[in-house]
Amino acid sequence: MRDLTIIGGGPTGIFAAFQCGMNNISCRIIESMPQLGGQLTALYPEKHIYDVAAFPEVQAAELVESLWKQAERYGPEVILGEKVCAYKKLQDGSFTVETESGSSFASKAVLIAAGLGAFSPRKLPQLGDISELEEHSVYYSVQHMSRFAGKKVVIIGGGDSALDWAMMLLPEAERVTVAHRSPEFRAHGTTQQQVLEAGENGLMDIHLNTEVKSIEHNGPALRKVHFRSKSGMETVVDADYMLVLIGYVSNLGPLAEWGLSLNDNALVVDSHMKTDVDGLYAAGDIASYPGKLKIIQTGLSDAAMAVRHSLTYIHPDKKIRHQFSSIKMAKEKKS
Repeated sequence: MRDLTIIGGGPTGIFAAFQCGMNNISCRIIESMPQLGGQLTALYPEKHIYDVAAFPEVQAAELVESLWKQAERYGPEVILGEKVCAYKKLQDGSFTVETESGSSFASKAVLIAAGLGAFSPRKLPQLGDISELEEHSVYYSVQHMSRFAGKKVVIIGGGDSALDWAMMLLPEAERVTVAHRSPEFRAHGTTQQQVLEAGENGLMDIHLNTEVKSIEHNGPALRKVHFRSKSGMETVVDADYMLVLIGYVSNLGPLAEWGLSLNDNALVVDSHMKTDVDGLYAAGDIASYPGKLKIIQTGLSDAAMAVRHSLTYIHPDKKIRHQFSSIKMAKEKKS
């Protein structure tokens, strides 16, 4: 039995574990992936993040590492490679959550911090089955930037991820080509300007209003990418690698069958981060409330709110007093 079971080991889940320590309650994290970090670890560990407080610039993997260092001092239990599929609320108000492997875990309350749920990359249907090339010369995320050093890289997409990687790979790759099906990019304004300037200065090839028509390859090795613009003009580009960065399709999976109120594929919560069920909370991208921003910083705030308000459910007979971190840490150091 733990005080709180945290479903999901991304930034929100890890920070929730730290908050549990700060509030003197025990917790466990259950994560479906083989490592903590969620999308930051699974999809873009080397990507730089710029909008987390106190970090002017931080690699995704480094942010996860820092979050874990903050939490591990309190020794949270961590269960990896287990996908939660069901929960039960018992007569005494406590919970059990069950995983696909048949394991069961008990706690007084539950916090769902599962991000976007299960996610899969959007692909290019016009190319048909290209599984032979995937993870060889066609990728949907960047795990190791060094792989693209000195290579010709084609990036498909016009959002933040596509343009961020275009700029990060620019000094590493032999040539970077960006193609987007719309007449304008939809990334952050500063990044757009950087990419457009690189194109104007001949440092990068940019094709707007353009889609991939076909590819040439030799087995798993990509050779050429054929583009067609909306006006009908066709272009052929030499390519060693193609990054398809056009977003992800999220799926709540079993969570969608739990009978909880949903809004746009997210769990509806109140101002205390509580779902329809007393003792069952949600935080991060999977939580929906008016004015919600789906960014890491908001997820960390959600986690703090959820854990703080869960205390009244976990310890209904105790008067909960807020304690500043500096005071708590000073007491810990003395002891």
